[in-house]
Amino acid sequence: MLTIDQEMQEMLQTPGVCSVCLVDWRTGGTVARAGAEDRTTDSVALLRAIDNGPLYDAEAVEDLVVTDGGHYLLLAVLKGSDLCVQVRMERSRGHLGFALRQLRGLAGTARLPPARRDRGRAAVRPAATVDRALLERVLGGLRSLSVDRPRTGAVIA
Repeated sequence: MLTIDQEMQEMLQTPGVCSVCLVDWRTGGTVARAGAEDRTTDSVALLRAIDNGPLYDAEAVEDLVVTDGGHYLLLAVLKGSDLCVQVRMERSRGHLGFALRQLRGLAGTARLPPARRDRGRAAVRPAATVDRALLERVLGGLRSLSVDRPRTGAVIA
């Protein structure tokens, strides 16, 4: 079985993947990183918003995909921990389905590193603050989603 660092390096070999980060989404700190430097504050804000909503309570969230003009941001929470794996992938070079499949495998089988102690200091650096108005809009939208009734109509992928 590979360690999380080895699996992150393997994920980095996926076409289009720029960076892979292991993030403590409760404290906002980056625990480990492979590839390009990447910020994690947006991921932390999104996961905290989901944590307070009905989707998290229903355990309906496996992973999260956010898109921008040139990248996919993939997030998967590691079961039984406050850690998630964040993958940033170029849209023009990457294959979203393939990367999601690899990320789910990584999240399901990762061996977590032992907790580090730094003589009373926090092992991770807290994330910068986020735009509260934006976070409240995202949280409001997530809370309005229904997990009790099946969704009808076309699925947009």
